[in-house]
Amino acid sequence: MRQARTLLPYVLAVLVLAALVAYFAVSFRVAETVTQVERVPLDPPAGSIAATHEDVTFNSRDGIVLKGWTMTTARSARATSNHHGRGRNRVNSDFMEAAIARLLLVHGYSVLLFDLRGHGESGGTRYTLGIEEPRDILAAIDLAASRAGIDRRRVAVIGESLGGGSALMTVKADPSIGPVVTDSAFADGETVVSEAATQYTNLPAWFNPGMVLMARVFLGLDLSQVSPERVVASQPGRAFLFIHCADDQGVLVHHAYDLKAASANPRTELWIVPGCGHVKAFATHPDEWAQHVLTFLGRELGGEKPTSVPAGILAAPRRGG
Repeated sequence: MRQARTLLPYVLAVLVLAALVAYFAVSFRVAETVTQVERVPLDPPAGSIAATHEDVTFNSRDGIVLKGWTMTTARSARATSNHHGRGRNRVNSDFMEAAIARLLLVHGYSVLLFDLRGHGESGGTRYTLGIEEPRDILAAIDLAASRAGIDRRRVAVIGESLGGGSALMTVKADPSIGPVVTDSAFADGETVVSEAATQYTNLPAWFNPGMVLMARVFLGLDLSQVSPERVVASQPGRAFLFIHCADDQGVLVHHAYDLKAASANPRTELWIVPGCGHVKAFATHPDEWAQHVLTFLGRELGGEKPTSVPAGILAAPRRGG
């Protein structure tokens, strides 16, 4: 009995060590896999958006090869670079990128749609929740400005979810970029992971800290550096437009309120959209979405607000997931 009592602390220590090894092994495996997504088809095709387009291949600021489509309008003095969410691509999304691109083209914007790293036809093996994506977005802004023949400050940045948070982080990388519109963006990287990770990992939430630690140590992804709300707070001279569905379960609606609260600019706008889920504001309220976005961009870029949307522009069927 005395020998058993003597061995008990060692047995317990071995069990605790084994549990920790198992915990961090699972955490590493999840961090390594959850940051890589299945690539979905490019559907609908570019021809359903515009009669003419250009397939473009360009390099991110760190050399990763990116692919997309440019669509230009005659004598356009403004453009947009549009950015999709996690696991989607330039056109296949509940955000309805194709319909939004048609809307923007009709109203005189040249449009660049492209796949962020780790998605669609672009290079890269994983997404980074806004750590590396700003390098993609800055290269896209340069390309959109070049194709449209305009100053890069006249390229508006529109992003959904991952693309929205990444767009806000791009302001940190280059505060001189044009106006930013986000839909379903997150305010803080660690917070959104703690709230939403279980949807993608199917593991208990107590694995989240281990996953975040393994991502930082072994993948170089420090989520503590991903804080769009801190970026917004650092830019009191810049106005933002934040759009968010009230019933969003992918990125909870408090993120939108946090982003709005972080902005000291009186021109910053927040539109909370009733009765819709993640990135579905345009799908459920297309006319109101168009009014908010076109009015904001018209004010920030200059030019008169469009008074109507041609029939059929917003009526295109939804494609993608």
